[in-house]
Amino acid sequence: MINIYLSICIPTNGRLNILKNTLDSIYSDCKVNYDEFEVILSDNSTDDLLLEMLSSYKQYPNIVYIKSTSEGFLNSINALRTAKGLFLKLHNNYTMLNKGALTKMISFIKEEMALKPLIFFSNKELKRNNVKRYNSFDMFAYDLSFWNTWSTGFAIWKEDFDKYSTMQVNKMFPHTSLLLFQHGKSSFVINDVSLFNNQDIPKKGGYNLFETFAVEYLKMVENCLENKQIISKTFQHIKYDLFKNFLVMWYYYTKIAKNEYTYDLSGIKSSIGVFYPKTHYYGMILLAYKLAFMKIVKKTIKSLLMIKN
Repeated sequence: MINIYLSICIPTNGRLNILKNTLDSIYSDCKVNYDEFEVILSDNSTDDLLLEMLSSYKQYPNIVYIKSTSEGFLNSINALRTAKGLFLKLHNNYTMLNKGALTKMISFIKEEMALKPLIFFSNKELKRNNVKRYNSFDMFAYDLSFWNTWSTGFAIWKEDFDKYSTMQVNKMFPHTSLLLFQHGKSSFVINDVSLFNNQDIPKKGGYNLFETFAVEYLKMVENCLENKQIISKTFQHIKYDLFKNFLVMWYYYTKIAKNEYTYDLSGIKSSIGVFYPKTHYYGMILLAYKLAFMKIVKKTIKSLLMIKN
């Protein structure tokens, strides 16, 4: 009997055209036996449109559809709980696989089965494009930084999920909770190889962005510090990396560029003030406008070069 090595667990609600692109990216380049992986679709929408769409995917016997009543991001837990693979990979419905990525992931899983380390797929966001191994959770957490919030990067061995699945998780970051529960493992891996490609999602949002990341997430990291799972240097690194490379960027996207996101942007100043000095709120605004200026400069230079050529 062939083992199911990989469960691609997709919590989903609507975005059917986006999800279709994701499913097509998995199956159009599939060079492995269907028995070696499965695709879990945990649907917490209030309609049956996804089930209707899946009628055109009947040729794929390893798609598992389940209707979920889980609220919001907790649908991720439902998707993971449904899976039967040895290795469970959480996956956003808007994240497409690059060509050859499925084969690479399954080969990687087979290589890691002996030690079963805590694995995170950072998808070249750390600018390394390699696989790095750690024997310390603190060092792993330092290098991974706030990317441990990215659900598509999260993965867990089924035996570890079964161990922690009944523990209380943060409703906004259930996958990050599961990652932090595993601080006691003996080995850790960050796979920074490019495997995925995110589709643009218009009107993404629905929650208070700055309170969720600048307050609720940092409280989770602070708890790791208090429990001596990480050291102060790691906490400070994550906190200021989040500020510089996430909060500033999203202030630009939501308040300056004014993209069609639906995030709740109330109370930004008070949210920033929980873990950062009061001056950082104004610093964030200045850095966001600097980012806007640099984008205009780059766009202008690009336009001039095109005219010249």
